[in-house]
Amino acid sequence: MRAIAEKKGVSVAQIALAWLLHQDVATSVIIGAKRADQLDDNVAATRVKLSEEELAVLDDASRLAAEYPGGMLARQGDRRREPLPDSSRG
Repeated sequence: MRAIAEKKGVSVAQIALAWLLHQDVATSVIIGAKRADQLDDNVAATRVKLSEEELAVLDDASRLAAEYPGGMLARQGDRRREPLPDSSRG
Protein backbone atom coordinates (compact mmCIF):
# COMPACT_ATOMS: atom_id res chain seq x y z
CA MET A 1 0.00 0.00 0.00
CA ARG A 2 2.83 2.36 0.82
CA ALA A 3 4.27 2.23 -2.71
CA ILE A 4 0.89 3.01 -4.27
CA ALA A 5 0.28 5.78 -1.72
CA GLU A 6 3.65 7.40 -2.43
CA LYS A 7 3.07 7.18 -6.19
CA LYS A 8 -0.31 8.90 -5.82
CA GLY A 9 0.82 11.38 -3.16
CA VAL A 10 -1.80 10.25 -0.62
CA SER A 11 -1.71 8.51 2.76
CA VAL A 12 -1.62 4.75 3.25
CA ALA A 13 -4.95 5.07 5.08
CA GLN A 14 -6.47 6.63 1.97
CA ILE A 15 -5.26 3.72 -0.15
CA ALA A 16 -6.71 1.18 2.31
CA LEU A 17 -10.06 2.97 2.42
CA ALA A 18 -10.10 3.53 -1.36
CA TRP A 19 -9.49 -0.20 -1.90
CA LEU A 20 -12.44 -0.99 0.35
CA LEU A 21 -14.61 1.51 -1.51
CA HIS A 22 -13.73 -0.23 -4.80
CA GLN A 23 -15.05 -3.59 -3.52
CA ASP A 24 -18.47 -4.57 -4.87
CA VAL A 25 -19.27 -6.47 -1.68
CA ALA A 26 -18.70 -3.48 0.61
CA THR A 27 -21.87 -1.51 1.26
CA SER A 28 -20.21 0.83 3.74
CA VAL A 29 -16.79 1.55 5.21
CA ILE A 30 -16.33 2.34 8.88
CA ILE A 31 -13.51 4.75 9.70
CA GLY A 32 -11.79 5.19 13.05
CA ALA A 33 -10.75 8.81 13.05
CA LYS A 34 -10.10 10.39 16.46
CA ARG A 35 -9.03 13.83 15.24
CA ALA A 36 -10.33 16.25 12.64
CA ASP A 37 -7.19 15.85 10.49
CA GLN A 38 -7.69 12.07 10.47
CA LEU A 39 -11.32 12.53 9.47
CA ASP A 40 -10.29 14.85 6.62
CA ASP A 41 -7.68 12.30 5.48
CA ASN A 42 -10.19 9.45 5.61
CA VAL A 43 -12.87 11.37 3.72
CA ALA A 44 -10.29 12.26 1.04
CA ALA A 45 -10.10 8.54 0.25
CA THR A 46 -13.39 8.93 -1.62
CA ARG A 47 -11.47 10.89 -4.28
CA VAL A 48 -8.72 8.28 -4.76
CA LYS A 49 -9.09 6.33 -8.00
CA LEU A 50 -7.27 3.02 -8.22
CA SER A 51 -6.33 1.45 -11.55
CA GLU A 52 -7.12 -2.17 -12.37
CA GLU A 53 -3.42 -2.97 -11.90
CA GLU A 54 -3.32 -1.29 -8.49
CA LEU A 55 -6.50 -3.09 -7.44
CA ALA A 56 -4.96 -6.41 -8.52
CA VAL A 57 -1.82 -5.72 -6.46
CA LEU A 58 -3.92 -4.86 -3.41
CA ASP A 59 -6.21 -7.86 -3.95
CA ASP A 60 -3.18 -10.17 -4.06
CA ALA A 61 -1.71 -8.61 -0.92
CA SER A 62 -4.95 -9.00 1.01
CA ARG A 63 -5.91 -12.50 -0.16
CA LEU A 64 -6.33 -14.88 2.75
CA ALA A 65 -5.21 -18.49 2.72
CA ALA A 66 -8.00 -21.00 2.19
CA GLU A 67 -9.63 -21.90 5.46
CA TYR A 68 -10.33 -25.39 6.65
CA PRO A 69 -11.89 -27.42 5.16
CA GLY A 70 -11.78 -25.58 1.83
CA GLY A 71 -8.01 -25.66 1.43
CA MET A 72 -7.83 -29.29 2.52
CA LEU A 73 -10.57 -30.34 0.09
CA ALA A 74 -8.82 -28.64 -2.80
CA ARG A 75 -5.50 -30.31 -1.94
CA GLN A 76 -7.01 -33.75 -1.48
CA GLY A 77 -9.09 -33.46 -4.63
CA ASP A 78 -6.09 -32.87 -6.92
CA ARG A 79 -5.50 -36.60 -7.40
CA ARG A 80 -9.16 -37.16 -8.16
CA ARG A 81 -8.98 -34.74 -11.06
CA GLU A 82 -6.16 -36.65 -12.77
CA PRO A 83 -7.33 -38.78 -15.71
CA LEU A 84 -7.68 -42.48 -14.99
CA PRO A 85 -5.27 -44.82 -16.77
CA ASP A 86 -6.64 -46.39 -19.94
CA SER A 87 -7.53 -49.93 -18.87
CA SER A 88 -8.60 -50.98 -22.37
CA ARG A 89 -4.97 -51.47 -23.44
CA GLY A 90 -4.52 -54.46 -21.03
